[in-house]
Amino acid sequence: MARANHSSLQPEGRRSSRSLFLAFLAAGGGTILLADNLGDALGVVAPVFFGLAYYLMYRSSRLRRFSSITYAFFVFALVISVRHLVLDSSSVNGLLSSLNGLVLYQVIDTSVVFAPVILLVLANGGTLGSLFLQKGNLRLGLGIAVPVFLIFLVVSFVIEQALAPSFGIKGVGLPFVLSLAPYLSIVALLNGPKEELLYRGLFLQRYDAFVPKRSTNLLSTIVFALSVVEPEYFAQLVGAVLVALVGGLLFVRLMRETNSIIGSGICEGASTIPIYLIVILTLVH
Repeated sequence: MARANHSSLQPEGRRSSRSLFLAFLAAGGGTILLADNLGDALGVVAPVFFGLAYYLMYRSSRLRRFSSITYAFFVFALVISVRHLVLDSSSVNGLLSSLNGLVLYQVIDTSVVFAPVILLVLANGGTLGSLFLQKGNLRLGLGIAVPVFLIFLVVSFVIEQALAPSFGIKGVGLPFVLSLAPYLSIVALLNGPKEELLYRGLFLQRYDAFVPKRSTNLLSTIVFALSVVEPEYFAQLVGAVLVALVGGLLFVRLMRETNSIIGSGICEGASTIPIYLIVILTLVH
């Protein structure tokens, strides 16, 4: 009899899990769409909404269990909005006209993400470990990430030869591409951990309380892929979206296996090297 009751609850549990999955997907995807398509003044809608939702849920004994994930969405929405505001400012956006400016732009971008995420999570009683900001299994992480990074760096020349003409850039020699390796490495290593923290580290352990880990991995990957999509450049970014979807599932697995953002952050950064190579070539040609 007990078994019958248990099995009868399973479909309801699965429906609840799917509903939460869709709700979290709508929250994350909606925040990205609001930040990218609304003006700076209206960009505060998402953080205000999630901030108010967190306050109300935390005060409710019945809904308090959802307050942790709601707070994560508040942090996410606030960082996305502030990041959008800072990076779109003329003083910061103007940095993209030079190689050194591109590096400084990435430093600012990474700082705008890391600082508020860490401070807000700690202020709410969270830990760095809950963000995967810890050493973890460093040997495994670096053992996978370093070769992946070097492979992407080397094959970027092939990618450049294939894609550069579509951006109006003539093919350049391998020595010149390799001379850009320091710039590529710096911007990639700044970008990767930032994206991993904001789209995965902030959410994974909080998602786990409500949906299965496999669903959590897929959810974080889809939300990140949505952030890559730019309608006006979609044809050129199809490859980037596919990398974000396929690679994202691998990166989140690595983050879980190592219990750290280090390995997955390096791999995430490596996957952006071909894109940054095209960006850099447009600056120097």
